[in-house]
Amino acid sequence: MSILLSTPKSNGWTAEEKNHISSNYRFSFQAPYENEVVVSAEQLLNAEHLLQFLDQTGPRIGSNKRPVTASLFFKRYAYCSLTSCLYGMTILDKSFDMNIKNVYLIDHNSDSMWLPSFTLKDASARIADENRADWRSSVIESLFKENMSVMLNHIASTARISKATLWENAWIYIRWVYETWLTEDHPAEVKQRIQEDYAFFMEAPAFHFGLTKNPFHRFTVPIGCGPTKTRKTCCLYYKTDNGTCCSTCPKR
Repeated sequence: MSILLSTPKSNGWTAEEKNHISSNYRFSFQAPYENEVVVSAEQLLNAEHLLQFLDQTGPRIGSNKRPVTASLFFKRYAYCSLTSCLYGMTILDKSFDMNIKNVYLIDHNSDSMWLPSFTLKDASARIADENRADWRSSVIESLFKENMSVMLNHIASTARISKATLWENAWIYIRWVYETWLTEDHPAEVKQRIQEDYAFFMEAPAFHFGLTKNPFHRFTVPIGCGPTKTRKTCCLYYKTDNGTCCSTCPKR
């Protein structure tokens, strides 16, 4: 399933911005190396391809059970998709095209635990316009309705894993990045964007997610830099080889 990719377009990002995103959020603005395996997210929407991918990836995650592998795969997919996009949207007032047809995973063929990077065929920046609320709405809709929800629903039905677990796998990274940014030293206007964008995930109408209800309503409303909250669902990491319950696991 590997694909050869050239260096993605990256118009609209400064060298400093690209360096920060690639250094902190497992995003690559470079063409993959020859020994790296590239898989398009769209390919994985084929059930046969997804199951083959999960069976190949499972041993490197430490799992031989598809639901466990599926949960931990989506955890990594969520991290890659969410963190770089939300950093661009909230901190820089810029966004990526997050349509699933534009998304690629890079497998570094490392002997250590499977931790992919993420790239886009076209990584050009989309700059916020004067009506930021409408622009933000379009960014969230692209990220979720055209990407995260599509992949999540497909994984849940194909690998028979709870949608609630997968949504919380995404939520933990949304919470993590915004709680982290709220503790950092940012200009007042950026601090305000962090607070407003964080709260928006609970307020966003369901159409942003391509669903009939907002999937994050079941989780705790953001309240600032509080202590890490216990999850409502278990991500199943404890079922991997040498796995344990995470610090936020409800099974602890």
